[in-house]
Amino acid sequence: MEKECSNCEFNFSGTCAGHGSVYKYGDTIIDVMKCCDDWSASFEYFCDETISAPRFLREAFYDCRLSYAEFSKLNDDFLAGKAVPINIFDAIKHVYGISMVDIAIALGVSFGVVYRAKTKGFVQKRIKQFANGLCIPEKYLQDITTSDFDDLSKCKEEFFNRPNIKETLESVPEWKGNLARDISAVYVHCPIHVAKTIARVDKLYWNKNFSMSEYTDSEKVLINYISRDSKKHEPVHNLEYFLDIACSPHMRTRMILKEDR
Repeated sequence: MEKECSNCEFNFSGTCAGHGSVYKYGDTIIDVMKCCDDWSASFEYFCDETISAPRFLREAFYDCRLSYAEFSKLNDDFLAGKAVPINIFDAIKHVYGISMVDIAIALGVSFGVVYRAKTKGFVQKRIKQFANGLCIPEKYLQDITTSDFDDLSKCKEEFFNRPNIKETLESVPEWKGNLARDISAVYVHCPIHVAKTIARVDKLYWNKNFSMSEYTDSEKVLINYISRDSKKHEPVHNLEYFLDIACSPHMRTRMILKEDR
């Protein structure tokens, strides 16, 4: 959606309630396609933006790492082709299609090591290990933007050209096996072979309006399993799933009630 009077929160049935440069308070809005310096998102615009924005921005907003004003500006910049800062682990998920669980497996470290690197930053002794393990220049671990995605795609090719890398990512060390059993028995209630795939998921927010193309194969398995519609299950509208630093899963869902369909 374009920012214009038609989707401004100060448009009250065709009357301006703002104090901008086009219309003043109480003026009749004659041209709804205009936009002024006092524009503010209507509920319709907010909903559209939080659905259509790229996943890494949506999730930063849902995590309260960005205010709505920051989120909206970065989304405008991204759509305009400008460089937008991004966390290296979000960038890896976007370009490589792998999670923090996968990174821990590939590097032979615990999930907690990767979790701390994402949330607290890299300690010096880990920088070379992560850079070499992920085939990424060390500078990108500290500072990366969406303009670096092309370079990161080349790093992805080198990473996946390593011998047996796909088998490595699908391996199940003890900590990942414990996670899969918890997913199977307590959280998702699914067969263990499905749980082993879901165990590769580190974090996601999803609702039925989001494009599935933004999610990895293992995330799609989780979404499809949770959102399945059957006589025993109401369809799911929203799903939030994440692992904490101890690699314990947390999941919240919101169902679509029959009267809302």
